Amino acid sequence: MKAVVIGGGFGGIAVALRLRAKGYEVFLLERGTSLGGRAQVFERGGFRHDAGPTVITAPFLLEELFALFGETLADHVTLVPVKPWYRFRFSDGSTFDYGGTLEETLAEIARLEPADCDGYRTLLAHSEKIYRVGFEGLSATPFHRFLTMLRQVPRLLRLRSHETVWQMVSRHLRDSRLRQAFSIQPLLVGGNPFETTSIYGLIHYLERAHGVYFAMGGTGALIEALGALMQRHGIAVRHNATVGSLRICDGVARGVVLEDGSQITADIVVSNADAAYLHTHMVPSADQSISIALKLKAASYSMGLYVLYFGTKRTYPLVAHHTIWMGPRYRELLEDIFHRQVLAEDFSLYLHRPTATDPSFAPPGCDSFYVLCPVPNLQAGIDWQVEGPRLRDRIVAALERTILPDLHLHHGGFFHDARKFPRQLPECARRGLFRGAVVSPVGLVPVSQSGGRHQKPLPHRRRHAPGGGAAGSALLGQGGGRAHPGRVGPMKAAVKCIPALAAADAMLAAKGRSFHWARRLLGPIHAARATRLYGFCRYLDDLADEAKSVGEAREKLDEAALALFAGVSAAPVISDGINLCKECSISPRIALELIAGVRSDLEPVRVTDEAELLRYCYRVAGTVGIMMCGALDVNQREAHAFAVDLGVGMQLTNLCRDVVEDAKAGRRYLPASLVGNVEPDELIEPAGARRERLREGVAALLDLADRYYASGESGLSFLPLRARGGILVAARVYRAIGTKLRERDHAFWEGRVVVTEREKARISGRALLSVPWCPEFWRPPLAHDASLHGALRDLPGLDQSDAD
Repeated sequence: MKAVVIGGGFGGIAVALRLRAKGYEVFLLERGTSLGGRAQVFERGGFRHDAGPTVITAPFLLEELFALFGETLADHVTLVPVKPWYRFRFSDGSTFDYGGTLEETLAEIARLEPADCDGYRTLLAHSEKIYRVGFEGLSATPFHRFLTMLRQVPRLLRLRSHETVWQMVSRHLRDSRLRQAFSIQPLLVGGNPFETTSIYGLIHYLERAHGVYFAMGGTGALIEALGALMQRHGIAVRHNATVGSLRICDGVARGVVLEDGSQITADIVVSNADAAYLHTHMVPSADQSISIALKLKAASYSMGLYVLYFGTKRTYPLVAHHTIWMGPRYRELLEDIFHRQVLAEDFSLYLHRPTATDPSFAPPGCDSFYVLCPVPNLQAGIDWQVEGPRLRDRIVAALERTILPDLHLHHGGFFHDARKFPRQLPECARRGLFRGAVVSPVGLVPVSQSGGRHQKPLPHRRRHAPGGGAAGSALLGQGGGRAHPGRVGPMKAAVKCIPALAAADAMLAAKGRSFHWARRLLGPIHAARATRLYGFCRYLDDLADEAKSVGEAREKLDEAALALFAGVSAAPVISDGINLCKECSISPRIALELIAGVRSDLEPVRVTDEAELLRYCYRVAGTVGIMMCGALDVNQREAHAFAVDLGVGMQLTNLCRDVVEDAKAGRRYLPASLVGNVEPDELIEPAGARRERLREGVAALLDLADRYYASGESGLSFLPLRARGGILVAARVYRAIGTKLRERDHAFWEGRVVVTEREKARISGRALLSVPWCPEFWRPPLAHDASLHGALRDLPGLDQSDAD
């Protein structure tokens, strides 16, 4: 089967990869000299500027493209979280940092209007409902049939989709500045928040669920990695290939005719071109639908953008990576842009400072910027040759007066106004810019004056990735697919195509059955990361357990530590662990602490007191809790204390269960302060009066474990909602081990306690049924019990003065 994909933007690249993964022979036709579509890169005088999308809000869509071929995105591109996601600067001089933890966002809201904290919570809850339907349920559904759309009407009405974004936000928030900040999302896709359906309110939860990221090296690095992925897997890319028309047979596209007259036949044709350009320039007139022609004539097009690129000969460290600079008018300005189509004297701006995250965008001591200013599209007939320089000067003066002092003295590099910007693109690419309207890839903020995007969808017979498309819209072009972590596909599919995950999954099934069971409750992205993390940690443990000698074990663990320190390893599992740390912003120091704990097992172990035992439990299990936070996208530092407690509780339970197995290896973890200076071999079959003291010692440790479990579970609300059930079940299954030991009167020598699959199912059911009445599951945790960390307070990840 042969497929032709028109357009090498993000959407075209994504659908080409998906089709290739399905077994198609794929030809991608790009009219420009390079891939990326509007996502081009400009370099001038040592300054680099991304001309395309710069914000990634759904990285799992990119991760999945590499996973389709058994590769990992992190091996080729480094995505880093941005904090804050956006800084709003209002016309009265006040600011609002949006992003980070929920608590941080609420604290910022409280600075402006304390009464809106509860409103934001309800707004976020409503946004999640929209997300579940609009993103998880409908984003991979092609609406090319009227009945398909009609079936969704009841669901959309229940979500009040008849409201505009502004109306939705205003129902929840009262402060005018916060209303502006939380209603700008439609502008990111070229829509007017006073007219666009509140379905776009899902972006609030999308950002909260998955964060906001930036690709180190910028858009160019991302496009380069995707292009190399296509090349490695046999996708033929042809540059300077302009499609003149589609070959339509019986209403179905069966190939393309290039401008040079050559033809390419195909079983499937997918267009990533602008919808309006496709129907007016590429579909032969004989095949034009009257209804489509009428829709195109009546369609309203999105705004245009005026773009300035410049570098500065100094840095502005107080300027965030993403700044939304709000002018004095909001609704009135949007009226000027969308309806009156006049260029107002005032404006609002998006300011991008990539050097806040990636200094390589500018020479040392300098900053790279670009500024986007929403303006009327080219239908307004504005003379940009005259107005372009005037608007540039007004923007520079406004920025200098507010957040970029002395800009007129220090700006270097170059400025581009809207008149000059399209000239940077190849002539053939500029031909696809339809009426100067903005285009927006799904999941990526649009940042170029290019392409066209209809505010109302245009149903048509030939499916294509609409507008500029991106990884998400590729799901439609390939005949449906997955569009969010809950639908990334079953773990089995992911296991088959990711070798490191396959190995970790097998190890988990054999050696970590309790967690293997609980993992089923996680979303696939989080389940995959958690599985990879388990595989990495268990691999380190096995380096010690399976080595032929203590010397060999030490050598292998030291090699692993050096690899983590250096950030590169030839061992696949260590390499994947390094990638996972980078992908999830996990400090390598935490992993090194785990290695130190495993290494300590190689020495004769005779624990003296509870403090020593707790420090050991932190190293081999609490560290895993901290790393699991990263794997589950929990970046709040205060969450670490609760994650450590859960890990310590599980490890204490393990040690009580495995006393005999550890004793056979010459290790005694039961503290002498509880059981006396008993030697390990005396624990295998204890006799006489010693049994009673051992029972008491194990009972004390299990009681201590319960305190750590209780504390750990009280921090569940830090986790993503779907992850809470899985972690709760894992904790309850481990606690069941302690319960069975108690039922045996703590006689660990009578055989290793096992929780059967049937018991796990029963425990899981009870745990999940208790959720509605489990306050820890829903409310923010109470203050952490400091007494639990008396012996741990100075350790990495817990010491609040430690920058990690």
